[in-house]
Amino acid sequence: MATRKVSSLLSKAFGISVLSSLKGKNINLGRSVSRYSTAVALEEPITPPVQVNYTKLLINGEFVNSASGKTFPTLDPRTGNVIANVAEGDAEDINRAVAAARKAFDEGPWPKMTAYERSRVLLRFADLIDKHTDELAALETWDNGKPHAQAANIEVPMFSRLFRYYAGWADKIHGLTVQADGPYHVQTLHEPIGVAGQIIPWNFPLLMFAWKVGPALATGNSIVLKTAEQTPLSALYAAKLLHEAGLPEGVLNVISGFGPTAGAALASHMDVDKLAFTGSTATGKIVTELAGRSNLKPVTLELGGKSPFIVCEDANIDKAVETAHFALFFNQGQCCCAGSRTFVHEKVYDEFIEKSKARAMKRVVGDPFQKGVEQGPQIDLEQFEKVMNYIKSGVESGATIETGGARFGDKGYYIQPTVFSNVQDNMLIAKDEIFGPVQSILKFKDLSEVIKRSNATNYGLAAGVFTQNLDTANTLTRALRAGTIWINCFDVFDAAIPFGGYKMSGHGREKGVYSLNNYLQVKAVVTSLKKPAWL
Repeated sequence: MATRKVSSLLSKAFGISVLSSLKGKNINLGRSVSRYSTAVALEEPITPPVQVNYTKLLINGEFVNSASGKTFPTLDPRTGNVIANVAEGDAEDINRAVAAARKAFDEGPWPKMTAYERSRVLLRFADLIDKHTDELAALETWDNGKPHAQAANIEVPMFSRLFRYYAGWADKIHGLTVQADGPYHVQTLHEPIGVAGQIIPWNFPLLMFAWKVGPALATGNSIVLKTAEQTPLSALYAAKLLHEAGLPEGVLNVISGFGPTAGAALASHMDVDKLAFTGSTATGKIVTELAGRSNLKPVTLELGGKSPFIVCEDANIDKAVETAHFALFFNQGQCCCAGSRTFVHEKVYDEFIEKSKARAMKRVVGDPFQKGVEQGPQIDLEQFEKVMNYIKSGVESGATIETGGARFGDKGYYIQPTVFSNVQDNMLIAKDEIFGPVQSILKFKDLSEVIKRSNATNYGLAAGVFTQNLDTANTLTRALRAGTIWINCFDVFDAAIPFGGYKMSGHGREKGVYSLNNYLQVKAVVTSLKKPAWL
């Protein structure tokens, strides 16, 4: 929490260009490196067109104060100023929420309701999302810093679409009849798993709400959801709409709080039947350990990534440059599957560098509520400093900084779009998940080399491939060890497309039909038959 309680004036060390701070050292600069102006402050922030009405915990269908009475500030990343003080849930509040969820599951109407009736509740919720798009988008932008156009035109419509998708699945979940070697009738039942604990991140609060809550409700479970401490506001508003749609009390409980207190209590709770977590790989290890030490609850994880974006020599360079730019800079670079290792064939490398640099220099950075802005601020001071330190590391390790490399403006958590060339595999900017607007461009010679280098990572969340050769695309599709491979596109997130990682990017899948399995138990029922007419 301490990192969130800061003034709008950032450390002077980050108020100057990384290039200037390394003056006198042997560093590589592009021939005409762009030094964005940091002398001119951003205009006065636009007043968001929404009121914050929900700041308490949601337990058993009611908004209530935390047991301790504590609150914490959620901040505007444009300025570092306080938006609102939100109830700070801890272990006692998790206990209250789990008790409500358990009662709702064991005694309430939700799991006993017909699947069709559950689907109607979710469809009514989707209608309410559409009706309140303006409020949801404004809260998402205000609390997170993402461009308002992105929130209003892409994310909130997808939020609605996801719940319509899961509403469609609710009455299509069924088991099988199984042929046995003997006079038995065998059937399988797909049953709701019970109380689901869910922990969502700050980079896509509404979409992660949908990825977790949608399949859990469609399959008849009850939920305790912990929001990210940086972005609690949109989830609380959405939960209010879900109850307005007819969700029974206790089925969805929302706790705002911190990982070491509320998150740890949820992961280790003995009466939680299943845990789903999206966040960093380091935290994923912790919640898995807590789940194992308690009641050995199953855990699904969607964790970090260092996704390769491979540009082959036959690629349409202009389209590849634009897509690679989008793959990295989308959502301020705060995307777990960002194409953060851009591998470019040596024959087109120089052309790609020049065009990528030019595109980054045209990227519009500013107040995310301003029309035409492509990039807002990073989420908070901690993330801002992390990204700036990675930029400094890239310069010190010998990569060539083509453009960017400094903060943007004189307040808030804005960073210039930054492009590095001559990046080597052993550099931190090529190995670590930066989670910021920093594009690292590497050179390769042939397919066997780029396959080996792309897979030489602990992560395996996604990959992008740009080529006009079908054989090349097929070779890379099967060779790359990642959960999603995008061919001549990137960040295509349809509700039906499963998403998840290999290796330390997690396990389990979200979205699509595969996500339903995360919230179902399979029960075999065997009945003896007397003198059956057939087997």
